[in-house]
Amino acid sequence: MLPDERNRKETYVEYISTQERNKLLWSLRSDFAWVGKKIPKTTEIDGEEYKLGDLIRELGEKGIINSNKAAEVRAIIPKLKEKAKANEELLETEELTKAEAEALYEEATGLLRAVIELEDRLEGKGGEKGADEFRKMLNAQRLIDEKSFQQLLKSLK
Repeated sequence: MLPDERNRKETYVEYISTQERNKLLWSLRSDFAWVGKKIPKTTEIDGEEYKLGDLIRELGEKGIINSNKAAEVRAIIPKLKEKAKANEELLETEELTKAEAEALYEEATGLLRAVIELEDRLEGKGGEKGADEFRKMLNAQRLIDEKSFQQLLKSLK
């Protein structure tokens, strides 16, 4: 062993496999990718920092939104969607480590959740009513999935 070899720390960087990449992309593109994901407290878009957590909390507490605030939120939503899409494209095309890929995935799903929360707040949804509608959507999706699964079983027989 050479003297320098003892002092050198070997760092092994594990890049994401094609299978792992496809799994993350499939999950990100699913209808409910954002469910249970945390909304980023802040995000930077085009050099401007947006405090998403504070904005959503403020909109939820006030209930009624004035026209200036509504216009501001409507302007932010496309930017958030664009950033989530950019993260998805990076995840699809770039050579990434597992940590980088996970970070991009988490940020993209958090941004998608923020978009849905903001859109719901603009429409006056949220709270108890929003949760009931979400439960209905999930139950409907479960029913569709169960029927598809039953058809798959029939086709395999």
